[in-house]
Amino acid sequence: MDAAEKTVTIKLAELRPTQRAVGYEEVSAKRSKWRALSAEGKLDFLASHPFPAVYGPNAQYFVVDGHHMALALLQEGVDTVSVRQIEDLSNLGANQFFVTLQKRGLICFSGALQTLSELPRALQDLADDPFRSLVAHLRRNCGCPKDHTPYAEFRWADFLRTHLKPDSHRSDPVLAIKAACKLIREAWCKDPCAACRCAEEVVGG
Repeated sequence: MDAAEKTVTIKLAELRPTQRAVGYEEVSAKRSKWRALSAEGKLDFLASHPFPAVYGPNAQYFVVDGHHMALALLQEGVDTVSVRQIEDLSNLGANQFFVTLQKRGLICFSGALQTLSELPRALQDLADDPFRSLVAHLRRNCGCPKDHTPYAEFRWADFLRTHLKPDSHRSDPVLAIKAACKLIREAWCKDPCAACRCAEEVVGG
C-alpha cells in the first residue's frame, strides 16, 4: 500500500462529491437493496465497501466513485462509512487541487466544470440526472456495451442526452429504455457477442 493510502472512518455528511449529479432512480434502487439486507449484511457491506476518496484542501475527503451508493446510504440514515484514501493532496490550494484531480482522471469533465467551487458541497446537494438513471438501468439489464473505462457512464448519458428528451424516461420508460438500448447498441455495440442480451433484443425486435 502506498504511504498516502489508508482507510479511515468519516461521516457521510462530510464527504465531498466530485461530480454534479446522479440518477435519483438509481439511488432509489440502491436504497431498496440496502433495506433488503439483514443487520449483519449491512455491517458486512459497510466493512467491505470503503469509498475511494482523495484527501484535499481544508481537511476534506473528496469521494471519486460510488456517489449513488453514498447518497443512498445517507438517505437511509447511515452516519459513518469507511473511506479508502487513495491520495493525500491536502497541501494543494483549491485551484491546483482541482486541476490535479482532472489531470489524474479522478474527476469527470461532464458539464464543463471549471473550478472546485462548482462542485456540490455535500452529497445531499447532488442534482438529479435522469439520463444517469437510464444508463444505470441499461448497464444492469442490457449487458453491453462492455466499456469499463473511467466515467464511461457519463459519456453514454451525454450521448443519450443529445438524442432523447429529458423527460422521456419518466413519461414512457419502456419506450425510452428500448430507444436508448438501440442507440447505444448501434453506437458502441454493433456486433454483439452470442452471450450478450442485446443480441436477444435484435432477434426479438
